[in-house]
Amino acid sequence: MSDGQNQRLAPLSLTQEQLWFLNRLDPESAFYNTTATWALTGPLDTDALHTALARTMDRQHMLRTAVTEVDGVPAQVLVDDVPVPLAVSDLTGLPQDERTAAADRLVAEEVHAPFDLHTAPLFRVRLIRTAADEHVMVFVMHHIVADGWSLQVLIQEVADLYAAAVTGTEVELAPLPQQFADYAVRQRERLAGPRREKLVSFWSDRLAGAPAALELPTDRPRPAEAGFRGDRYTFTVPQDLHLELTALGRSAGASLFMTCLAGFGVLLSRWSGQTDILLGTPVGNRDRPEWSSVVGYFADTLVMRTELADDPAFKDLLTRVRRTSLDAFVHRDLPFRVLVEELKPERVPHRNPLFQVMFILQNIPPRRRAVEFAGLTMALREDVRTTSIFDLRLDLFQSEHELRGQLEYNTDLFDRATAERLAAQYLALLADACAAPATRVSALSLGAPPAGDFGTAFNDDLEEA
Repeated sequence: MSDGQNQRLAPLSLTQEQLWFLNRLDPESAFYNTTATWALTGPLDTDALHTALARTMDRQHMLRTAVTEVDGVPAQVLVDDVPVPLAVSDLTGLPQDERTAAADRLVAEEVHAPFDLHTAPLFRVRLIRTAADEHVMVFVMHHIVADGWSLQVLIQEVADLYAAAVTGTEVELAPLPQQFADYAVRQRERLAGPRREKLVSFWSDRLAGAPAALELPTDRPRPAEAGFRGDRYTFTVPQDLHLELTALGRSAGASLFMTCLAGFGVLLSRWSGQTDILLGTPVGNRDRPEWSSVVGYFADTLVMRTELADDPAFKDLLTRVRRTSLDAFVHRDLPFRVLVEELKPERVPHRNPLFQVMFILQNIPPRRRAVEFAGLTMALREDVRTTSIFDLRLDLFQSEHELRGQLEYNTDLFDRATAERLAAQYLALLADACAAPATRVSALSLGAPPAGDFGTAFNDDLEEA
């Protein structure tokens, strides 16, 4: 469904289809909302923002796409006449001391409001005015039309078109010869032949005999019904450690992703007592240049297996993780949904199949332009969602000079103090691995024993193992 064609329907990608089925199980959930919130300071032109959003929607088909059913089969449908989803709330009539709390409530409501997948657009923007030149801007998109990369594409295009609108100039954005619907068609064509059989064979061998679940010690028993409630703990990796991790990886021909993944696998092994660790990690699937500026749900999930039964030295584990990671990325074309259908893993109630913990390293290329709205100062605000699809999810955000961490945790299972402890032990373990990479993984330091019954019992268990 490229520009210029009259066709309005296209199949969902296999990854989109998985989200469609999950949404049918709980259509009122906001688990698959992706969001970003900024504080804006300066004279904001609301009409120019509306114009910029409208032009971006004309250009990016997924911003005008809904999901329909044809003979019981879900499909994506491109809709021509779609209103610009910009809502403006003015709080300047409230007393000064009430505005911040009111703005926070509106942000929380916005990011937790569900989408009706039958109705386009499946994204929205709320602008909250708290003073003459102060606003909070919230972008919310459903994952079925966008991944994290897409959100950055969207914000950058809106910012460029906003600058054009406020200055009365024209901006030339590169044409989009392909749209996400073209990718969805191509994905299904690729997996209709022998490529699928080869991928299934690889992953069947790679995951043969893997455990059904990662049994982490929790602060409370797993509830009978999954609530997907969550919170986030953020931390900064010390600059010296960031540099040491980079150097350690380079010495093994490994990326920072591989080095940090190896360390996280060791930590989870130490926590769980298991020596066969499965983690999920996203893959962008934007290997062709025509996809780099397209909004859509290209991302999928790879299962990364770390085997530690032989108690290797960390440097040897890093070599192993490098090899298995490269193999996984070469065979990344098999959608996670198809992998589950083919492998039919043992299902544990209220747990994600194959893995329950995600690990993500998000690189910010040094040459990528910082998003700027003309005449405005932007400050990214913390994510306020109170959901967590997985037991744990560790995000590392790498920029040219900084490495930050965000640990998302299921609050039905873990207390915040446990998340803080896990993050501290992760940093301690990485520091020890950098200082002595020949140390066996069972002997890597987790730092000083934490206070509290849970931490004391946990460290006692480690000493007995």
